[in-house]
Amino acid sequence: MRELRRGWRAALTLGTVAALVGAVSVGLASPASADPVTNYVAVGSDTTQDVIDQFAKDRSNGVVGSFDAINPVTKAAHEVIVPRDGCSMTRPNGSGEGLNALRKSINQATSAAQLLDPPEAGCVDFSRSSSGPGTLHGSPNGALQYVPFALDAVGTATGPATAVGPPDPAVATAITQADAFTLAQVQAMYANCTPEAAGGVTYDPTGTVAGDTPIHLYIPQPGSGTRTFWAGQMGIPDPNNLPSCVHDHSVLDSTEPIEEHDGTIYAQDANAFGPFSIAQWVAHKNHPTVDRRHNAVLHQLNGVAALTAGGSLNTAYPVKREVYNVALRTAITNGAGGPGTDAGLSALISGPNSRLCQDLGTIVSFGFAVLNSAPLGHTCGQIANDLRAFDPATDPV
Repeated sequence: MRELRRGWRAALTLGTVAALVGAVSVGLASPASADPVTNYVAVGSDTTQDVIDQFAKDRSNGVVGSFDAINPVTKAAHEVIVPRDGCSMTRPNGSGEGLNALRKSINQATSAAQLLDPPEAGCVDFSRSSSGPGTLHGSPNGALQYVPFALDAVGTATGPATAVGPPDPAVATAITQADAFTLAQVQAMYANCTPEAAGGVTYDPTGTVAGDTPIHLYIPQPGSGTRTFWAGQMGIPDPNNLPSCVHDHSVLDSTEPIEEHDGTIYAQDANAFGPFSIAQWVAHKNHPTVDRRHNAVLHQLNGVAALTAGGSLNTAYPVKREVYNVALRTAITNGAGGPGTDAGLSALISGPNSRLCQDLGTIVSFGFAVLNSAPLGHTCGQIANDLRAFDPATDPV
């Protein structure tokens, strides 16, 4: 039955994709959002879940089901989901866990670390990723293809300048000079735990220097693509071996993990400082039903504002990245950028004329900048050899 289902999906054409209208309702349709039931399953990154959710609802015509990093209604993490008949798996939370689930779906014998209930064969078709293949798994012969579709930037964030009352309360930030930091200063704090002065105030990541203002440096949960990206930008060699002053749980409550692009920690901790996707911040502003900012404020870096005067992502911000969907290369391309063995999936995410790359309104509405040009080397939908991963000869999927 699995072979028949995969064969049916492989035979999809763009016209067939367009015909399957209304087969799924995806999380952003209303405040009472819920997981979908679908033919193509996407899991992984929190950063891109909202834009891919909306794309799935509006433009994939029910063929794509994008499963959020945590339960879209209860906010529970790592529960069991059933993305389609014959598939049961622990919900992946973040780019890393989504990638590992895709690898398991492709190769049941994979060495990729798995959650408690890993997916069966063929249960995940592509994963959302806010980080690229990196140096560990990049390969010109890789079996997996990272397909870029938009530009993001990662800003620094704190709580608001003044306290906010109910219904969404937040404490006033103690990091009052965050706009004065340079990128080099933020890197020094994260990588070396060194105090840094900004706007006449010295901020101490260790909280031990008398007279200095403590600053609690946060980073998202393990498995997050933003965690990997931010660690690399900050000069932290291993995102899973953090300096003592960098925290992936609340300093105020060690049982509370830091979820990426969620302003809860900034609302609770006056000394909180950390990364926040600018695209996600804009998306939350534009779409209140998915707003998780909790009054978090974005800050300048090197004197460059996170947002333009019109409130969109400022592409001049110094910390930028492409965001991706990851799929089996042979499924989405014939090696020359054309349709692969799964024409339906290829038509959705591969190439500049793919449905996703043509859905510029959704990409911009959810805070990202378009990749019509190649500010970081790639354009939307590009099948690039430097974005391949997992060489079958040395590092199999």
